[in-house]
Formats: sequence, C-alpha cells, structure tokens
Amino acid sequence: MNLLNISALEIARMIARKEITVVDVVEFYIHRIKTYENLDCISVLFETEALEQARQLDELNVATKRLSQFHGIPILLKDNLDVKGYVTKAGTVYLDQIAPESCALVRQLESLGFVILGKVKMTELAFGLSGQNPMQGTPYNPWSKQQLAPGGSSSGASVAVAAGLSPLSIGGDTGGSIRTPVALNGIFGFKPSSNKIVASGAVALSKTLDTLGPIALRSEDIFELYALLSNTQIPQLRSDLNELCYLAEEDFPYPLDDEILNLWNALLIQLTAHGFVLKKWQPPTEFNFEALSDRTSMIIAYESYLYHGKDAENVHTKMWQVVRERVLRGKDISSEDYQQVITQRSSFEQSFEQSLVENNCLLLPVSPIFAVELDAQDKSFAHVGNYTRPFNYLDSPCFSFPIGSSSTNLPMGVQLVSYRGNDHLLLEQVQNIISSLNIKPKVADI
Repeated sequence: MNLLNISALEIARMIARKEITVVDVVEFYIHRIKTYENLDCISVLFETEALEQARQLDELNVATKRLSQFHGIPILLKDNLDVKGYVTKAGTVYLDQIAPESCALVRQLESLGFVILGKVKMTELAFGLSGQNPMQGTPYNPWSKQQLAPGGSSSGASVAVAAGLSPLSIGGDTGGSIRTPVALNGIFGFKPSSNKIVASGAVALSKTLDTLGPIALRSEDIFELYALLSNTQIPQLRSDLNELCYLAEEDFPYPLDDEILNLWNALLIQLTAHGFVLKKWQPPTEFNFEALSDRTSMIIAYESYLYHGKDAENVHTKMWQVVRERVLRGKDISSEDYQQVITQRSSFEQSFEQSLVENNCLLLPVSPIFAVELDAQDKSFAHVGNYTRPFNYLDSPCFSFPIGSSSTNLPMGVQLVSYRGNDHLLLEQVQNIISSLNIKPKVADI
C-alpha cells in the first residue's frame, strides 16, 4: 500500500469505500515516521493513542457514521498546541507542564474524525524563520542530503508533509512561519486572517499576531479543511477571477536569488499564457516593506517578553541564546511605542485594502533565497521577513504555493495575499491559479 502523492480527501474516500481501514492508514504513516527518524522532525509520536483512535473510527465507518469528509485521516500538530496528557514543548527543552486539556483546535479536529498522529518540532518559542533549533534538534530539509534550513517556525510541520510522514499538518504563522517553510519544502500552506481558526490553548509568541493554519501536499485538502475549521462555505472554482496584481521587481524589498527570479518571471509568463490579467501593484504611499516588517517585529518582541521574559532573564533557563536575545529585546520597547504601533494598524490595513479594491489579490515572492546552510547567529534569513512580516501586521490572509526548483532541486514557493477578512475570495483565486497551472507537488525523494 502506497498512500504518497494523493490527497487526504482521496485517502478518506478509500476509507469510506472500505478499500482500506483507518488502522491501515495510521500504520502506514507510523511506519514511515519510524523509517525516516533521521529527518528529526517529530517531537512526540502518539502511536498507541493514534491506533486506538483509528480502531474507533473504523467501527464508525463500518456503521456508516463518518464524522466528516476527512474521517480517518492522520494529522500532525505544531508542538505549541496543547494535547491532553502531554507537555507542550513549543520547541523548548525547559517547558515541562503537562496539558490538562486539549486545546480547542485539537478537540475540533477529533470531532471531524482526524487521527492526531503526534506533534512536530518547531523553532524555539516560534521565534525565527530559518527553522533552526539547536536545543531540541533542527528538522532536516528533505530535499537535500546535507542539512539545510527547513524554514520556520513551522519547520517540522512542513518537513513532515514534504517527506510524506503525514498528508496534513497544522502550523502557525506570526511573521511568516507557515509561508517560509512550505515555500522551502515545495508544498502548500495557508495563513488565514486572525480568528478564522481558533487559536486558544496554544503557547503564544504574540497573541496579537499568532495565526494557525493548515499545511498540505494537495491544495484541495487545505480548501476543504479550512472550510470546516472556519465554518465557511467551500470556495468554488470561478473562471471569472482572472485578474490579480503582482509586485514589480523594482518594488522588491530585497533582491531575489537569480534562479528564484527566473522562476518568478516564468510564473508571470505562465499566468499570462493561461489568460490571467496581471497588473503591477501600486503600493500605498505610506507602504514600506521594511518599516511594516519592523512594526511586526516590535509587536512580537514586546509581547514575547510579556509571556517569556522571566524565563529569558533567568540564566539557568536552558534556552538558545539567539532566541533569548530576541525575547529580551522586548524589554526595551516602551508601552507607549507598542500601543502606537497597535493603534496605527487599522489605518495601514485600510490603505492596503484600498490598493487592492479592483484586483483583490497580490502575488509576490516568499523568500529571496533557497534553503541554505544554518549559521550560528541565525542571520541568513533576516531578509525573508521583509517579504512575509508586513502581511502579519496587516492581518492579511496569505496562501503559499510551489512554483519550481533550483538547479540543485531545492523547491521554492510564492504567496498570494489579500486584505483582512477576504479569505474566501483569496482561496477562490488560488484555486484558479493552481488548477490552471496544474500545480501538484510530489513527496521528496528520500
């Protein structure tokens, strides 16, 4: 039995037709996780619990009592989400509190018939875009024989899906933490507008900006899952959505690697050839990528210090010094400066929405570099945030999808973004693009 390179929805349909059992599916992924332990992306595997849950779901399936169209599908969770009876590590080695209850999202997933397969590693406290975590172990990017950055902070969630260890995972995005790793791993990821997916019961980095979202090898799984989790109508394919804006090269906040630029330009040519009308985006006069990125960083630093400052100041806390220093930066931010940035947020959101009033969506890169070797001070990905963090400040829904690979087979993705609350139309446009270009990534050859 080989369940790779097909959607979770198709696996669920196979279960519904009784061609395979939920136990079969869970055992397949448990075996694959154990086979590829060297990827170092699993924080904890719920083997016993997952198999018991699978048996119960098989009984319901025999009785034709499927809980949703995802009945019996395994899913992995970023390890900042509470699962009853387990420590929520959030990428640390010092957090040790066992969660007394599962968070709301986990309970929701279980009610839909998902099997919680385990939790995956992440950047410590979700504070970083490279995915590096020397304290707990950095997941391996499955597209390289040497250890290259998996992207963060949803590193394990993206590596696991790209390597075929699970058809779906849940990640989180505070400054680009879904978009960056899915782009570097050649898969799909969606950061909704805030409060579309319930985030209570998660270890916070910034409660203002933290957003949970799905990661998958097949885009249709994200569309269906988001519709269930957000209780919204499933977006339908519409042929009339053929106009979108794109970020012109002269407006890039940082130059792209030559090969990424070639992939970007090829994408624009492909879209035009498939009937899309592309218009250069005219940024609002006050829109500056670096300045908006800094606003996001200020909020993250200020709020992370509120939640984690005591641990960071305690020299006995086993914490990566790079993350410790990032948290401690928040100590020097005044409450007045923080409140001003928060207060001004709605004005920037409104001007961004007005800039997209005719075309609704903006296409732009995710990262100016491919996965690279890790550096001790974690500075290689400093410029990636200029492409991603502004849209956290703007509370924009953002969908990342793959567009190709480098000459050394390293994947790259781009992002389609829209204004706050326009998630539904964004997903419709994404469907058009993915369907038109027939984007169907494959599991990494590991």
